[in-house]
Amino acid sequence: MTTETAPCEKRRRLDRVTAACDLCKKRKVKCDGEQPCGYCKRKDCANTCTFSGPKTRSVGSTPNNQNTNSTPHTLRSRAHSEGNTLRPRSRNGLNQDQVRLDSPLSPTTSRDDHHEDTVVPLEGRILRDAQGKFIFIGDCAPLSFLQTVRYLISSEVDPDGFPVPAARDCIIEIARPTAAGRSVDTSVNVHNVPHLVNRYLVATSGLAELFERNELVGEMKAWASGMTPHSDDAAGAVFFLVLAIGAQENDEARADAWFEHARSALSRNMCSSMNVATVQGFALVAIYMLRAFQPNGAYLYFSLAARTAYAIGIHRTEVNASFGESIRTMRDRIWKSLRVIDMLISTNLGRPPCTSDVDCTVKYNIVQMDNVVASNILDASVQIFMIIERVVVEVYSRKRISLRIADFVSRQLKGWASNWLQPLTEAVDRPSVRDTADITLVGACSTLCSYYYGIMLLTRPFLIYEIYTFMGASMKGTHAQGDHASKRKYADAALDAATSFVDTLQAVIRTGTLPHRMPLIVSWLFTTSLVLAVGTLGRSGSMFVENCELSIRCLEFFSNVDPHAGQYSRIVQSLLKLTAAHVKKREMQLRMQRKQASSELFGLLASDTNPPIEDPGLVRFRQSAEPSTSYALEASAPATAPMDWTMYDADFFALPWPTEYDPGLQDFLQPGTHNSDGASVADIPLFPIYDRQADQGFHP
Repeated sequence: MTTETAPCEKRRRLDRVTAACDLCKKRKVKCDGEQPCGYCKRKDCANTCTFSGPKTRSVGSTPNNQNTNSTPHTLRSRAHSEGNTLRPRSRNGLNQDQVRLDSPLSPTTSRDDHHEDTVVPLEGRILRDAQGKFIFIGDCAPLSFLQTVRYLISSEVDPDGFPVPAARDCIIEIARPTAAGRSVDTSVNVHNVPHLVNRYLVATSGLAELFERNELVGEMKAWASGMTPHSDDAAGAVFFLVLAIGAQENDEARADAWFEHARSALSRNMCSSMNVATVQGFALVAIYMLRAFQPNGAYLYFSLAARTAYAIGIHRTEVNASFGESIRTMRDRIWKSLRVIDMLISTNLGRPPCTSDVDCTVKYNIVQMDNVVASNILDASVQIFMIIERVVVEVYSRKRISLRIADFVSRQLKGWASNWLQPLTEAVDRPSVRDTADITLVGACSTLCSYYYGIMLLTRPFLIYEIYTFMGASMKGTHAQGDHASKRKYADAALDAATSFVDTLQAVIRTGTLPHRMPLIVSWLFTTSLVLAVGTLGRSGSMFVENCELSIRCLEFFSNVDPHAGQYSRIVQSLLKLTAAHVKKREMQLRMQRKQASSELFGLLASDTNPPIEDPGLVRFRQSAEPSTSYALEASAPATAPMDWTMYDADFFALPWPTEYDPGLQDFLQPGTHNSDGASVADIPLFPIYDRQADQGFHP
């Protein structure tokens, strides 16, 4: 009897061990199943010993179901709707919404990688906005990269460099004044229409083409001449929004009045009149709110434009063709505009997009390019944003990076550059004198900035990895010298792209045509400034200090009206001051060591009885330093080979390998915690979803 009960007792014990607490799962230690468990008691973590609920899994998908476009939209949006629930995280860093079997698997992720999950509190990705409300910010957002940079500074440079209260920057969301109880003048002077339309076209160049440009002024002048019968319908609201965006730069009060009137008209007709004007209207509302520094409001209203577009079939080119060739072209361009606006908002906030290429048949390629850059800027913009979307999905959403993935994406970027880099650069360097010169110049600048940002988004994991290596942090795994050289090349590419970004933007600012309200450029410029500031800690030293100062001046140019730019400028100035001081201190210590060595050899200097105290980080740096080798960005001249533009369709990113795993780089894709006894490299949060400050004042 005893021999029979013993195995049963042991089997029950194994079942209880399987239901381990979250910390034991993460540390991969045996848990006794108690609440709190013995391991948590020994580690003084009894008050945080928690057990996650069982995972829900469903079946039905196959490994061939690899349409990655639906993953962030259908699954992560479901996680957002669950409010204050916990987000499980698997051992390889994937969130539960990426490991459920009912989601399509990325070609870079196999079923063998799906292990038992551990939970991460959802508030780890929550920041406060200016009003104190909690806002979700995802991994690819510029503010998430800021947290990664801060972690690097606190762990390797100066633990007190960024005080704890400053470790959480609020998301600035400008509160709009209420118009209730006061009369608003929405009259339109027909003589001002051409100027306001031109300012609208400049503001949205490279971002959206929702109208036939040659016909817009005539239609709006006819509408303004007798606007009373049509002032409250969706078409009238669209015209008011065009005027509002055009007046936003110089007459904000009048622009706000037109905007409020148009938004109210769209809301009244939203369900009863679902047509192209409704799509255009809510897309313009989103653009206006982005330029009014309300990204969360823009994210909300743009979803209405996206859903309406799906409802009337704008995402299907065969449906668009049924209305005739001219209307098909316009509806196709509206869909491309929606994709660009969507990726701008979602990438800026690190949130899943509202649109995808699932069931989409609109082609993003150009069959035959003409010599007029102005007519092709939207196509260049949507194509580079498609590559940025792949980087977000394959790297940041799935927390996976390797040299093969980077090489694959770099070929897509090189292919884009072979078609677009030269004409867009010429449009910036040698602007024309035509009436559309300002429109072309601003659109080319915005698209080039997106291209450089795409390079930085792909390569910034390699930059952080290279900086930690240079500063002497111990790395997991063994790597061949060739792999290390390749990673260093990608790290250098991030800095090269950042300097090119600043040079291009400086050239356009000097022309005096760039508006101060440019949410796309400001968001990408913040990441650029962070790359340049943190890059001084690596092998380049103070080489990029001047470029970083130029980026700060660019931020100050926009900060005249943009509070986000002002916030970013202050952050980067503080960071650059800290990194420059560290580099100077490091160089002085190296110089003193050389002098001391020369004195010991030849008696050049009097011996110092009190040798300088060395920085512990410098000791690690000296012990691990290798001969520095400079790498130029591969293929500085774009390739001339023709490109297969089918890659911009839904399945273009079908990677030809089942799994990718680089232990050294993978450490930077796993979120970690700051342990009291010092954090290892494996705990460095390249995707910093842990932010313990979120626990203060926020309880689910």
